[in-house]
Amino acid sequence: MTHLLVFKRWKIPLLILVPLLISLACATLTVGPADNSQAPQTAATAQVDVAFGSGPFTLVDTRAGLAELSSYKATLALSFDGTRDGQPSQWSKTYVMLTAKEPAERQLTIEKSGDISDVAAVLFAERDGAAYERRGEQACNANAIEQGNSLSNRLEPAGFLNGVIGADEVGAESVNDAAASHYTFNERAFGQLDIAQSTGEMWVASDGGYIVKYVVTTKGDASYFGEGIEGTLTWDYELTDVNAPATFALPADCPAGMVDAPQLPDASNILNMPSILSYDTASSLADAATFYQNQIPGLGWKLSGEPAITETTTQMEFTKENQTMTVIIVGDTGTNVEILLENVQE
Repeated sequence: MTHLLVFKRWKIPLLILVPLLISLACATLTVGPADNSQAPQTAATAQVDVAFGSGPFTLVDTRAGLAELSSYKATLALSFDGTRDGQPSQWSKTYVMLTAKEPAERQLTIEKSGDISDVAAVLFAERDGAAYERRGEQACNANAIEQGNSLSNRLEPAGFLNGVIGADEVGAESVNDAAASHYTFNERAFGQLDIAQSTGEMWVASDGGYIVKYVVTTKGDASYFGEGIEGTLTWDYELTDVNAPATFALPADCPAGMVDAPQLPDASNILNMPSILSYDTASSLADAATFYQNQIPGLGWKLSGEPAITETTTQMEFTKENQTMTVIIVGDTGTNVEILLENVQE
């Protein structure tokens, strides 16, 4: 944790759209962005004189300490109660992120209700290098995780929270089975420039410096939420199950993950994506077949039956737990290796 003395007024570059809280709230109440594009938007900046809170505590990085945890469950509930163009308007969104470090797995569910154009539930997950997505009753699909575009980078619930400057100390408390320091703050901690009224509380773990609980209620009108909208927005975030065993369960129709199988040293034209690994090799069909007959069992797979062999093709099937791995080697004008991974439906 970082304790800093905070001056009453700081002159800093401030986004004209103000903080993420506003951008997310406005986006949700108006056109509503896709659920995987909730990052702050680029905006012009201006130099302004901002009055922050006068308390001794500052926490800008709301994700602080999470990377050091072996596992956790993060829950963020957003709810709005107010009016839009004079008519009652209510909605809620609940984000639940399960995270484990060893093996690296993440799963995020998003439940929505109320005045939102698309209330279908959303599931995102990452496992063994594969990124899964399912929206509503649509089929589950999977792709390889793009570097720098992990679920944690895009949709970590703690990343949606506003940092605070100048919170007041309340004292030491225990919350969600963690010893924590309790702080309170208002809209000044966000530098909201008198455009909204907020009251908030935050509990930060004494050991680890991560946010254990964070609750903010913000009341505003069109100058805060956007034209025709006024009401109250509530943020309720909690971190639980810290360093506890985590259980992940993908929908049964999700594709198998990335193929964890060796490649011949001269592999070229490689295609590597969930459920399939394909490449070309200068090795002969017989040498490639011998390579996989020797290598795959060492990874815990068991050969199922005898290989199917013709003059131009060799096919082998291996099983492990609830998956099958099929190795197809074609050696007609050249040698191509294709490895297919499938889940076995029980």
